[in-house]
Amino acid sequence: MQMEVRVVLKATGFIGLVAVGLPANLSVLLLFCRLHMLHSRLSPNDIILGNLASVNLVVLLSRGIPQTLVALGMRRLFGDVSCKVNIFSYRLARALSICITALLGCYQCVAVAPSTPHWAKLKRWLPTHIPHAILLFCAINFLVSSGSYLFSVAPPANGSIPEYTINLEFCIVIFPDLAAYVANGVMYTLRDLVFVCVMVAAAAYMLLVLYRHRKQVEGLRGAGRASAEASKAVLLLLCTYVSLFGLDNTLWAYTLTVSRVPPAISDARVFFASCYSALSPVLIIATNRRLAEGFRGCFQTKGAAKAPSTQTESSTTHVTGA
Repeated sequence: MQMEVRVVLKATGFIGLVAVGLPANLSVLLLFCRLHMLHSRLSPNDIILGNLASVNLVVLLSRGIPQTLVALGMRRLFGDVSCKVNIFSYRLARALSICITALLGCYQCVAVAPSTPHWAKLKRWLPTHIPHAILLFCAINFLVSSGSYLFSVAPPANGSIPEYTINLEFCIVIFPDLAAYVANGVMYTLRDLVFVCVMVAAAAYMLLVLYRHRKQVEGLRGAGRASAEASKAVLLLLCTYVSLFGLDNTLWAYTLTVSRVPPAISDARVFFASCYSALSPVLIIATNRRLAEGFRGCFQTKGAAKAPSTQTESSTTHVTGA
């Protein structure tokens, strides 16, 4: 009975994540493509959000769908090689998700910062180097995640799971000994913690700026109002990730203390680790005025959809010089 409850909860949870996350991330990507076609360019903020939707889509495809199929009773989804590709793709995409979210927080901090000489240089330098930063994150995390390729295999046919193994049911990651098992966990936790600290610092700075200028922002129009709205949207994304990070890594720390992780704990950790990929595109659409209008326009007639597409006012913020 306990096993049936776990399977039902797992299936329901991951079906919900896939049902929400896949169409939401695809909608964000398609809407940004539409904006790019209409205006011939995207703001740096839009570029960051578009890349975030892309890596979140990979997370859901590589983890959400296999977990859903396993919960529905399917086994032996992958062979050894496909398991290696799947685990590597998931870890790389999840790492990029946290890096790009931290980059978004840093970018918005620069956007709302006062136009002092120091900040003015960053306001001019950062927008042109956003693609370079994302490529650097890709290269670094490609190297960091390569270890998962070595230890990932398909589950054994007899169902026996060795010690020091991360059991995802459709694939397993077998570490040679306790030292490798713990070192792997500590390395990923420390990496995530660094970027979460960056998110917390960015959120704290944005809250400070918004608090200091609350009265001025309430009376602003145009760029000032858009800057405040964009900051609140980024704050919502940062707070969502930090909250889910806390749940995920609390469970991850527990798994490092046992040689065989209970399936319920593994399922809960994977679920919380994948939640951000499904929730963030919904938050992006809900807090981005242009995307929200574009999303509504998709359900209207072609003539009615032309009006919002020609608007130039945006809830995203462009970093400009002083």
